[in-house]
Amino acid sequence: MTTLVPQAPLAPHAPQPHPKRHGLSRLARVTIVIGVVALLLVVVSLWMGTVPVSLWDTVRAAVGIDTGTGADFIVGQLRAPRVYTAALVGALLAASGALMQSIARNALASPDLLGISAGAAAGAVLCIYLTRNTSSLALAPWAVGGALITSALVIVLGSRGRLEPFRMIIAGIGINFVATAITTLLLTKVPQELVPQAYAWIVGSTNARTWQHVAMGAASCLVIIPIALFMVRKLRVLEMGDELAAGLGLKPGRLRFVALATAAIAAGLAAALVGPIAFVALVAPAIARRITRSPGITVAASAIMGVILVVGADLAARELLGSLQLPVGLYTSLIGGPYLIYLIVRSKGSFQ
Repeated sequence: MTTLVPQAPLAPHAPQPHPKRHGLSRLARVTIVIGVVALLLVVVSLWMGTVPVSLWDTVRAAVGIDTGTGADFIVGQLRAPRVYTAALVGALLAASGALMQSIARNALASPDLLGISAGAAAGAVLCIYLTRNTSSLALAPWAVGGALITSALVIVLGSRGRLEPFRMIIAGIGINFVATAITTLLLTKVPQELVPQAYAWIVGSTNARTWQHVAMGAASCLVIIPIALFMVRKLRVLEMGDELAAGLGLKPGRLRFVALATAAIAAGLAAALVGPIAFVALVAPAIARRITRSPGITVAASAIMGVILVVGADLAARELLGSLQLPVGLYTSLIGGPYLIYLIVRSKGSFQ
């Protein structure tokens, strides 16, 4: 059979641990370091803006302490909801990508390329068309529903008795095109007064986020991230092969289904909050694997890397071009597009 998708390696071989090494593992050390980097980036993003605010007042306003200055409004009501929403969305997308790459055992697997993000977008735009409502709370169930429907189609079309990673990716690419076409068609039917909001949502925007978005994102992460962390050990075994996993008492089919459903829900919730943001789910888990040198799925490090990517992209969107604020998804695409090309070039000669 001719393989059309490069089977890019998920990560380099992990080095053998030294028998006398004690203390934290490299995975733990790197996770702590990038966690500190993510925290510092969040603080910098809260601090920077057109209206100057002292760093001390920024930190106090960011945690809800009354400063008695304009920082309470500028940071507490304008910047903080946007930055916190971006961070939570980054964590959701990265966790979703980590789960999918582990399931497919392929670095190209992500909700973007498997059509799940496109399905979430189609569901949300259908909500806008039918209900004339553009709030995140209204869009959330529709976006999650669209993501689950497309993931179910990926499972059905990507399996012959059992889920096959290659067939799953090919099915996802086809579903992606169909869902994108449905979204485009629905956008032509949306009432004219809602078109600007619909298009702003489609390109992925963190602008005008509120504490309602933060609460929704935090609740989503509190559910999704622990579930993903709980599945890490089982997924690492599954990455070694279905036969070994079954021999150790795992049920590969059921585990893949649960992991894919969790990834789809995470992608749908992220889309409901800010719209589809491309390539974060593809790039963040890959960077996390590389810097931690982990041989398997790394949910915590991936989620933190997702925070860094989306908060960094949001900061660039706000500050790089002054008053001209481009969509966050444009900046993540500037990173993810070249990375996707790199994966394809790196896999040259590995087509089977």
